[in-house]
Amino acid sequence: MSAVIEPQLDRRVPWFEGDVPAERVPEKYRLSRAYVPKSRYLDPAFLKWELEKMFTRTWLMACRTEELPGVGCFVEYEIGGHSILVVREAKNSIRAYHNACRHRGTRLARGRGRVGSLICPFHGWRWNLDGSIRLVLDREEFVPRSDDDLGLVQVRAEQWGGFVFITMDPHAKPLLEYLDPIPRIFAPFQFENMRYRWHKSVLLPCNWKTALDGFLEAYHVAGTHPQLYRFDKSNTNIASMKELEARAWAPTTVYERHAHYSSVGQKKETSADNSAKDPTNRGTGGVTDERLSVALSVQYIADDMRGLENERSWRAAEALKTADVPEGATAGEYFLQLYRELSLAEGYDWPVITPQQWAEAGTAWNVFPNTILLPNQGSAFGYRARPNGLDPDSCLFEIFSLDQVPVADYDKKRDFQPQFFEDFRDADLGEIFTQDLMNAKEVTVGMHSPSFDGHRLSEEQEMTIYNHHRVADRFLWTD
Repeated sequence: MSAVIEPQLDRRVPWFEGDVPAERVPEKYRLSRAYVPKSRYLDPAFLKWELEKMFTRTWLMACRTEELPGVGCFVEYEIGGHSILVVREAKNSIRAYHNACRHRGTRLARGRGRVGSLICPFHGWRWNLDGSIRLVLDREEFVPRSDDDLGLVQVRAEQWGGFVFITMDPHAKPLLEYLDPIPRIFAPFQFENMRYRWHKSVLLPCNWKTALDGFLEAYHVAGTHPQLYRFDKSNTNIASMKELEARAWAPTTVYERHAHYSSVGQKKETSADNSAKDPTNRGTGGVTDERLSVALSVQYIADDMRGLENERSWRAAEALKTADVPEGATAGEYFLQLYRELSLAEGYDWPVITPQQWAEAGTAWNVFPNTILLPNQGSAFGYRARPNGLDPDSCLFEIFSLDQVPVADYDKKRDFQPQFFEDFRDADLGEIFTQDLMNAKEVTVGMHSPSFDGHRLSEEQEMTIYNHHRVADRFLWTD
């Protein structure tokens, strides 16, 4: 079972079985209490170690099963110098292969598409979708080799929640064991019944971990997104001291290799006994009508981020504005009731999620090593970061929005295409994401300053970041 730090206990990350003793880590990369040296972000040698020893030994989220709707559909997943083909080999079977011809090493396929067999574009050798050799042109001219020896080299591929994960480590533990406790905690939110609403990739001028770090904590909200708790959402001026007093608090919790944070309300009104996520606790500053306060908060997220909320929750929020809230219920509770009624009436499977399940789910999870998932009912977000070549100051960052689909559409195939933008400002990501991504270059420039030696992290609200580095050390400094 995973070791867990409960929210009401000391949130400093403890030593777990399997952790690397500090003396085994080179001094310039060595962690200390809530401190991460900047060399782990800026040093090209460190990035090379990550690519060679960490990404090749962990489970990586490669794609969604919906991206492989029919037999022969494939998606290429690239990480560092590795290219992996994820292929629907049969109706109920998805496989993954190293994307290299067994003849001269040519990449077999790029991007995404659909094929009847895998054909090398150089000399025309062919493989069946199950990886077995189909054609060696002029085979009699080659030194005899068995069909098994000529088959594509398989990469382990397993599924959870509608995602396909791959690992290049044949000895890695099974996916569900690796993800523990995420599958159990996410179960009520039915990620397997969600489909892409949109998926956008952008190049960012920062280390891949810097891109993730900005979404692994909510400590930045007061500084980066001051409009979130204002009635006037167009007012993005720096937060006043009074507004900082009312800032949200988001403590972190470590579940061994994974971790999450929970946005739980104003820090001055939150204690260890009630530091848990509550989906009914939302609102807009400066609005005295509780119904309007909740509704405007929901609709701003729906309109600006186009995720976490959807058109049904937007309609439920609109109905809340003039609704008679039942005696004994809050506006937030009644909003969830309206949202549930709309969803059930329109054919969605909508289980009741208990307060305990919401609390345990929290707000955002670091799925080690390079994915973040936000558990939510009806609509969810995910983020993924990958190094861009061998440049430690550049990365590919992906944001995707998932929406639950009606039961009648579970087996419906969709023609979905992700989008790529070299400049995130061209991606139409809305105000909130734009504010987040604007920080990427500023953090990178600042980290290169001789006045900065490393991150000094909050032991309450930023231990997701520290934990990521602690777990990485297991792969980087062990055989």
